[in-house]
Amino acid sequence: MDFVELNIKEREIKGKSASRQLRQQGLVPAVLYGGSDNTKIIQLKNKEILKIIQDGNRNAILKLTGLAKDTTAIIKEVQKEKTRDNIIHIDFQKVAMDTEIETAVAIELIGEAEGVKEGGVLQHSIRELSIKALPKDIPEKIEVDVSELEIGSAIKVDDLEKLPGIEVLTNLEDNVVSVVPPTELKEEEIAPEEEELEEGEELEEGAEGEEGKEAAEGKEGEKEGAPEEKRGKKRDKRDKS
Repeated sequence: MDFVELNIKEREIKGKSASRQLRQQGLVPAVLYGGSDNTKIIQLKNKEILKIIQDGNRNAILKLTGLAKDTTAIIKEVQKEKTRDNIIHIDFQKVAMDTEIETAVAIELIGEAEGVKEGGVLQHSIRELSIKALPKDIPEKIEVDVSELEIGSAIKVDDLEKLPGIEVLTNLEDNVVSVVPPTELKEEEIAPEEEELEEGEELEEGAEGEEGKEAAEGKEGEKEGAPEEKRGKKRDKRDKS
């Protein structure tokens, strides 16, 4: 099989400050895990790894060059900036071609669901499928055709095409994608219940609450007025005397 070649370089300095300086130079701080060797702290060019990912080789077997000996690995995890495509950090996992590994494969939806044409809403619940396979059997992505999905229907993990040499680790009963009724329909369905509640006991309780409030306010007014009357009587007595 073909490998995607990527040049890396071992680095000795680590930490937030060092990583920030690397990124300013167009480099990406990274870690290479696995194998009998110790974990290696490495760096690589941002534009080179970006090109690999953008070319659809996110799950490709990489041939890492630049160390004492070439190493086969896969991309384990990528951290990107929220507003730009620049990569903050990346983890690689060493692989042996004769040993199965666990990884995640992107799920790509193709086609336009019939239910969406009728006004339904497409919900893409699972975007990556967890699998276990030999490195050579790992697909770049898994395509799922949603053209025949109608409102109220779904495609589960168990409905996906079975690929040779791949063990699916994701729950088989989970929905990958589904089409649900539009929000407007749901609001219309619950509207009568809301009207019944507005016409029922809650309104009466609300009315009683207002009357009770007014009564309470009236009593408070009487209490507040009482001291004034007493003070007025005292003044009258002093005037007479």
